Amino acid sequence: MHKASQIDLKFIDSHHRRCVKVLFPVVPLPINVENVGVRSQQYFYMIVEQIDLQHLIQIRMIQVNDQSKMLISTIDNAAYERIRAEQSLHVTFQGFVDHLIKILDSCKREELHLALLSENNCYMLQIFEKSSFKNLTHLFVPMEKATTDIVLFHINQSLQALQEQATTHSSQVQQFQMEIDKKNNTIDKLKKEVKSLSGKMEEQENLIFNRNTEEVNRLLQTIKMLNENKDTEECRLKSIISSMQEKIDQLTKETYERTERIVQESKRFEAYREENVKLRGQTVQLKEELDRLQANITSQQCRESRSEIVVTDLKRQLIEMQSKLKIAEKQRSELEAELEAEKNICQTKKHALQLTTDELANASLVINNLNKENIKLKSKLDLRTDIAKRQEKLLLEKDKRITELSNTVTAIQQEHMRNKSCNEEYAEIVGRIKETTNIIEEKYRKKINDMILMLSNNPNVETAPCVACKYDDE
Repeated sequence: MHKASQIDLKFIDSHHRRCVKVLFPVVPLPINVENVGVRSQQYFYMIVEQIDLQHLIQIRMIQVNDQSKMLISTIDNAAYERIRAEQSLHVTFQGFVDHLIKILDSCKREELHLALLSENNCYMLQIFEKSSFKNLTHLFVPMEKATTDIVLFHINQSLQALQEQATTHSSQVQQFQMEIDKKNNTIDKLKKEVKSLSGKMEEQENLIFNRNTEEVNRLLQTIKMLNENKDTEECRLKSIISSMQEKIDQLTKETYERTERIVQESKRFEAYREENVKLRGQTVQLKEELDRLQANITSQQCRESRSEIVVTDLKRQLIEMQSKLKIAEKQRSELEAELEAEKNICQTKKHALQLTTDELANASLVINNLNKENIKLKSKLDLRTDIAKRQEKLLLEKDKRITELSNTVTAIQQEHMRNKSCNEEYAEIVGRIKETTNIIEEKYRKKINDMILMLSNNPNVETAPCVACKYDDE
């Protein structure tokens, strides 16, 4: 065992120990140990520590079965320069530390492997990668046996940690013991409560059994009442359905009769319409006759105007005729123009005045006759227009009656549809009543069967067979 160097003692010095930082925590790893041609696999705890603000790390290997066997390797700048020159590394000291931690993590995942070569109390830690052709070595790290001071220091630290764990475990055990005692007390209390509850449960079971028997009897009575009510309700609904069917038949007959009446009224309406068309044709003919008579009157008035004296008389007669007839207003201008043209001719035809006066007298008589005929024709037109107005009123009244009849027909049809829907609703209600009665019967039968099974399975009750017999009889 070599003497501990000053660099190794820094990691156990109390002053420097405060600045020590663990880079790779305590992890057991399998290591292939080779000693004088003998290979064996052993487990070692691997720890990597570093002092802050200094290029100084320490790799420590402790055998799992025997913690007195400890190997260490303290690497500073000088030691790293030797390793870098020997193994041709391309990183700085801090890069070497980072790569070392990554390599140990991959060893923990069994991607890389560790081997410890020992020869003449000299140890070399080898980190390699297995392959089918050749193992590739990534790093060699020289290791040395730790001195007794270092071993004792780390053993004391592990003992202190174990003592702390033991104290924490003992406190936890005491807490667990207290909790167990509390739980035991609660268990005892719960047992007592369970015993008291078991007695109460028996009492409640007896009460529930008695209540259930009473409820079953009540349910049986209600089932009987429901069956009786169901029969009476079915009879009542059948009578209602028969009465509704009779009403529907009566309504159908009435609808048929009303439709026939509507058809007859429509035929009458068409006949009245044809008569109205004929009357309109007659009114058109009368208007044509009036126009023809007015044309004759104008032609006769043209013949009358031949002289100035006749013009004055004709003007008087025209003014009187304008007040009575109000028809020849447009022809005045034409007559005046013709009279002005005939003034020049009057000088040559004075000897014919006597003849013209006679003709004018005859014309006046004819005009009076025509006026009388015109008055008669106007009275006839007024009568026929009154008749046409009355017919139009009758037609309007018939239209109103037809609309009222159509409304009544639609109302009857709606009542018919409502009666159909009411019949369907009554049928649905009867079906629902049947379904509910069947469901209630099945429900109470299930309850009765369950009660019978409960009574038969309960050996503490003596009256169970009698109750079951009662239910079977009912």
